[in-house]
Amino acid sequence: MSTEKSLQSIDRVMEHTEGNSKKDLKFIELTQGYYYVKGFANVGIIMTSEGVVVIDTTVSNIHAENIYRAIREKTDLPIKYIIYTHGHLDHVNSTHEFKEEQTKVIAHENMNERHLKYKILEEYHLRINGVQFQNKLGLRSFDFIPPDITFHQDYQFSLGEKQMHVVHGKGETDDHCFIHIPEDNVVYCGDFFVWSFPNIGNPLKVIRYEREWYETLEKIKQLEPEILIPGHGKAITGKDQIKSALQDVIDTLKFVHDEVTAHINKGTHLEDALELIQLPEHLENSPYVKQTYGCLEFAIRGIYRRYTGWFDGNPTHLSPSKQEDVAAEINALVQDPQVILKRCRSLMDEGRYQMALHLSDILVLSQDDEEAKALKKEAIEKQAETNQNFIMRNIYKQLM
Repeated sequence: MSTEKSLQSIDRVMEHTEGNSKKDLKFIELTQGYYYVKGFANVGIIMTSEGVVVIDTTVSNIHAENIYRAIREKTDLPIKYIIYTHGHLDHVNSTHEFKEEQTKVIAHENMNERHLKYKILEEYHLRINGVQFQNKLGLRSFDFIPPDITFHQDYQFSLGEKQMHVVHGKGETDDHCFIHIPEDNVVYCGDFFVWSFPNIGNPLKVIRYEREWYETLEKIKQLEPEILIPGHGKAITGKDQIKSALQDVIDTLKFVHDEVTAHINKGTHLEDALELIQLPEHLENSPYVKQTYGCLEFAIRGIYRRYTGWFDGNPTHLSPSKQEDVAAEINALVQDPQVILKRCRSLMDEGRYQMALHLSDILVLSQDDEEAKALKKEAIEKQAETNQNFIMRNIYKQLM
């Protein structure tokens, strides 16, 4: 799939997340008893002779209500368990639509701490999610039902003829897990696999766990699943294709981890590492790690942020002056604002939009220059138009 088509696919999902109608619902059966429903985040359903297991509960109450009605059309057996693969809001926000009187919710023990943080910083998280997803998730507040059962490393239970293995591993979060049903060799893997470059180093979010992520994917690969249902995107069937998909993500994460830690040990500055580290061609072209959501730049920055402090080695940045004050000093040296504006226009004509942003800031920050502000807005618009990454594009759009 081309980058443009990948981005269009993400946008289509976002547009239909809130208002997904029941007639449009695709209740996909992968093999007898195993289902999933696509949305912004997938919802998994396992039907046994004794009851139903729901895996993740999506972000939209309307979408969740339609899924629940579809379940009830297929069976009148109770929903016995809900399993959260992890605590991101697109996977846990509409649990009340599925939870019945006897339903037990299962999650890793770290999830309660995650949602305490979300509660403390609710306005902040609503704001940054509004930026990242352009307010298309429809969130007005968090609607989280805490787990009834928590576990440390793994948790197992039987329902009907099936044995459920819930296994912890760090990835996008520290409360992540995957679900393996050995009798049928099916894995619901949450966001350990999402048909995109792993989202390490999201510019709006806390650190993530690249090494533990590939170690967990190694565990899944060793199980040799015949069906893999990801947290986002279509399911994969067939041992060989699943192995190939998982291996590309493993190799990507391991490559970036090894390269970044090597550069940290050598004392390479972050901005130099961003230029020096390039994916091998087979990973750059892999359909499983397209840089439409996560990307190489995010991962490099995220791993540096995880393993080092904020000081980059330049004494100027140890206790920096305010940006406005620095801009005012530079502007005073230039004296004629038209010199800066003329250079900004040349940079725009050359397609060097990032450098135009840097120079326009001299006038925007030092004297709130209207012409410079207009040029900066144009440069941001161009960055949004030309950027391949979904998150970066949305951040630019929010700041235009």
